Amino acid sequence: MPDEEQIDFSAFAERARRMQGAMADAQQDLRTVEATGHSTDGMVTATVSGESRVVDLRIHPSVIDPDDPDGLARLVLQAIDSAHDSVDEQRTEVLSGITGGLQGILASLNSEKSEPAVVPRLSKYRPR
Repeated sequence: MPDEEQIDFSAFAERARRMQGAMADAQQDLRTVEATGHSTDGMVTATVSGESRVVDLRIHPSVIDPDDPDGLARLVLQAIDSAHDSVDEQRTEVLSGITGGLQGILASLNSEKSEPAVVPRLSKYRPR
């Protein structure tokens, strides 16, 4: 492989180190995230943290029916699920910016030439 086609592994390692640092920072930031979700009727709200802990739960008095505890339980679960979905969306958004860098690293390893810069080498020996 001519010199101009050589992979700069030190630059690759540096990009990987930066990405690892960015990932650690993002994970720390995501611990402080909170999101609030609502039941489908809006009568119950739940707030969860980035660590998946329920940190607040509010129930409108009109949905507290002693004869229907299962109905209230469904509303609470809907609100918690909605809040978790919101935290997951935030997590995905933050992490996609970082993992997008991974795609750049992989693209630099396999250039747009007809043959990739990194080619797996398989042994000529093949078991029977």
